[in-house]
Amino acid sequence: MESLNRNLLTSTSPKTVTRRELMRASTLAAATSGLAMPAIAQGISGEIAFATFEWTLPHTGSVLRKITQSFVKKYPNVTVREIPIPSSGYADQIFTQLTAGTPPDIFRIEDAQIALYMERGYLIPLDDALAQAQIDTSKFAAAAKDATRDGKTYGVVYQTNPRALIYNKALLSAAGIDGPPKNAQQLEDFAKRTTNREKGVFGYTMASKSGDVSGMMVSVVPFVLGMGSHFTTPEGKANANSPQVVEGVKMVKRLWDANCVPRGLDGPAANKLIFDGRVALTINGSFAIGAATAETKPNLNAMPSPLPSGIVMRGTTWYGVAAKGKNNAATTAWLMHMLTPESQATVAEIERVVPALPSLVPAALYEQTPWYRAFVDAAASSISFLPPGLGPKAFGQMKVIVDELELVFYRDKPVEKAMDDLQRTLEANLSK
Repeated sequence: MESLNRNLLTSTSPKTVTRRELMRASTLAAATSGLAMPAIAQGISGEIAFATFEWTLPHTGSVLRKITQSFVKKYPNVTVREIPIPSSGYADQIFTQLTAGTPPDIFRIEDAQIALYMERGYLIPLDDALAQAQIDTSKFAAAAKDATRDGKTYGVVYQTNPRALIYNKALLSAAGIDGPPKNAQQLEDFAKRTTNREKGVFGYTMASKSGDVSGMMVSVVPFVLGMGSHFTTPEGKANANSPQVVEGVKMVKRLWDANCVPRGLDGPAANKLIFDGRVALTINGSFAIGAATAETKPNLNAMPSPLPSGIVMRGTTWYGVAAKGKNNAATTAWLMHMLTPESQATVAEIERVVPALPSLVPAALYEQTPWYRAFVDAAASSISFLPPGLGPKAFGQMKVIVDELELVFYRDKPVEKAMDDLQRTLEANLSK
């Protein structure tokens, strides 16, 4: 195949190489490499404008670049332009570009935005491309259903992250603690005992920067779900002042008041403390172990959350193709390339997160890191941090929820009062 390409492209024969011959060579090359070429991607060219703050993250950025490198080898007439956007304010900036009709071609989408983007027609359906690429969508991770509307698929999971308790064995041992916490009380106690702010060590970490709506939700909801409830019911009714929600928020507030958590950090900055070995305990995704430094990683392990309900929270990242993007064909081809076995293995291997197609996780990874299987298995029954039952309304209501949480943490507003006020606000908002 390599010699066929060389002959077609470099032959000194006066015979003119036809477009059909080039297309045939490219198609045959894709077939022999085991990567099916969807018809929508044949003959594509031009630039893909790719926006995400993940370009600035060492591990995720390396995954995206590795996938892109193999993609441009397959489609050499396409270039991918990285557009790094700061994580703080990322969603607002993308939303502004979408509403203005000037979006990038492809961009990161989180739980909070996916329903809104689908409702407003900001994304193109991908079903034809998935069929042409022969992707078995029945094997998608459970989170994939959140990117469907009226039977059509508008986003592809990049990674879905069910939560578990991650603990640093060295930091626990340094505090005289033998093993991870077995219940909520021990989690709270161990977080306090391992905190040593003089050494820059925190018993627990969470997103704590004012205005980081998604980060705050991702940090608090594991405690709320861990007590058995959510800010809304599955039917979309306000549930903020339920005893379980109140107790979950109170537990976070106690950790906050005990100075067990860092202050003023957005989600990525809070997680970097885990990577650097400065956090003893965190209910987090498997990426927190995968992205850890070489010195820290041997000290990290994971187990199911010790909170009483056993309900697992997940956070998910999708990529979608902008309806008003400039190069939908090439962008769709990149997404289909991300779903090849090679790319799915890359996502799992480098970050140890759950990819779109969990069945494509190489078996060797479970042998190398036994804790990883718990995350993959949990993905099938995990629940989004997004308040349930709200559909596109969730995007706006999350800010309402976080506004009250910030009053609790930064202004010492009593939890019961804050949740009662939140209940009334949600009831009024959801009745419209």
